[in-house]
Amino acid sequence: MASFVRPTTAAAAFTCPETVTTDAPRNTPSLSGLYSDATNPTAGPRVGELVADLRRDGLKPALVVDHLVGAYCPLVANDASLSDSQKADRVRRFARQVTGLAYGQTGQQELDVLVDVPLMPTVLHQVEQAAAGAGMPRDAWIKRAIKRQLAVP
Repeated sequence: MASFVRPTTAAAAFTCPETVTTDAPRNTPSLSGLYSDATNPTAGPRVGELVADLRRDGLKPALVVDHLVGAYCPLVANDASLSDSQKADRVRRFARQVTGLAYGQTGQQELDVLVDVPLMPTVLHQVEQAAAGAGMPRDAWIKRAIKRQLAVP
């Protein structure tokens, strides 16, 4: 009886998708500072400014996301200190951040910045219990807890 051996395939190396934003404004803001290094999980405070600039120039939210992720991905891809898995995670986090900002409310003086923090299931359960006990949604409870902690000298 012959055994079937499935050929192994090596995981593909990290690559950025090809993006072409033909609707990008001609005076696109500088993307300098978009990526600093492997210790920066997202693009830092500059990303909110870039989203606001692109939205002010009339770019639709989907194109803002495409444009910024398209500019950010090659910067991550060139970071030799990251594994392919870390690169993919970094780009996914950035895409979530930009998407939240691009589709957020327009006309705000300041844009909210999304923070993606992994929690152990036990800690998440404690947070959810505390939020439920306070009669608040989880995100509102976390926001209040952070503000309270920052108010303590």
